[in-house]
Amino acid sequence: MIPERATEPATERASERVAVLMTPKEKAATFADPAHSLGISLGQFFREAGSAYVNSNAQSESRALAEEEVLEAALQQLELSTNHTERILDAALADVRAALDAQP
Repeated sequence: MIPERATEPATERASERVAVLMTPKEKAATFADPAHSLGISLGQFFREAGSAYVNSNAQSESRALAEEEVLEAALQQLELSTNHTERILDAALADVRAALDAQP
């Protein structure tokens, strides 16, 4: 009989590199110092910053789609309201013309 394996997901070992060129001042002031103050490695800082950026963009896209749907609904309501108003004005104009034509 084969023993069962643990169902915990295996953690994947980081093995890919991404080279980013920057000045030593830029690296220290913009990335290394903030990472150090957070108590994380520069690599972890970049991974978390990248993940936050992707999540932020996804949320922005979701908001944009929701706003677009609200705007579309408002435009449809405006079109209905405009059509209704045009019918009422056309009827009123017809009444005015009829009244003017009926005058001696």
